[in-house]
Amino acid sequence: MTFRLALTAIALALSACAIPTTLTPQIAPADTSFASAQRIEVTLSNFAFDPQTISLRAGQPVVLVLTNTTGRAHNFAAPDFFAATQIAQSDAAVIADGQVEVAPGGSVELRLVPRAGAYDLECTHVGHSIRGMIGSIVVR
Repeated sequence: MTFRLALTAIALALSACAIPTTLTPQIAPADTSFASAQRIEVTLSNFAFDPQTISLRAGQPVVLVLTNTTGRAHNFAAPDFFAATQIAQSDAAVIADGQVEVAPGGSVELRLVPRAGAYDLECTHVGHSIRGMIGSIVVR
């Protein structure tokens, strides 16, 4: 009986690990002005981000422009960054679970206010990060 109970407890614990978590972006205050925000352009190409390291200033509004120059879909996955960053209300729906999908040949603009930290970045499409589509976001 004890073995069966232990096995059930282990199964429940493992199934809880498999439940996906949903990351909800923090919304920037409505009075945040992005009119004079720094514009940072990031190119998503076949298996690379350019620049590979994105440097931002903590608390300073930014317009982050993600442009996919290829014929295949890519994403900009930085869950820890997006969890710590305030996003303009109008742009929040573009971020799903810490990722932004960028269609082939498409662009996405995000208005945000970053928080200090160092964050990992990758494209989570199958095989893309292992081929080098990784980077970092450094906010000082």
